Amino acid sequence: MFSVESYVEEVRFNLEEKSNELIESFKGLENVCFPDETAVLFAWAYFSLDDIHLLLEAHEDMFNSVDPVEDDSEYTSSVKLLTNFALYDEDSKNFNEKEEEMFSEFYSDNGLEGITIKEYGHWVKKCFDQAKITFNVPIYFMMMKMKC
Repeated sequence: MFSVESYVEEVRFNLEEKSNELIESFKGLENVCFPDETAVLFAWAYFSLDDIHLLLEAHEDMFNSVDPVEDDSEYTSSVKLLTNFALYDEDSKNFNEKEEEMFSEFYSDNGLEGITIKEYGHWVKKCFDQAKITFNVPIYFMMMKMKC
């Protein structure tokens, strides 16, 4: 009923569908002014299979984000790069309860969480590279799993 190959194919397809949007979001960062105390940027990816977000946040060091800026400021402390899309849309499959359980076991037994993180991480890097932008501060990419 399930195969790793078809799962990965769907994840890759869904990522590719959002590539232009993410590339344009990265390009748009050239027009963003981060506060002067910004020493590092963190790209936080929050994900579950059916909902993913990518947020870029300015930090003054590896542990502390910069203070939020006022709405009318020329500066910004965070930028939403991507929101609300599915890597693998279980809802569209119309699984019954038994099939959902079978998929959950398949996902766990085949290490698909690690595969998904790898696919997503490579895709973000590819889109960043295609945007051809540079920053004077380092950017770190982090994945956070949302509770399902």
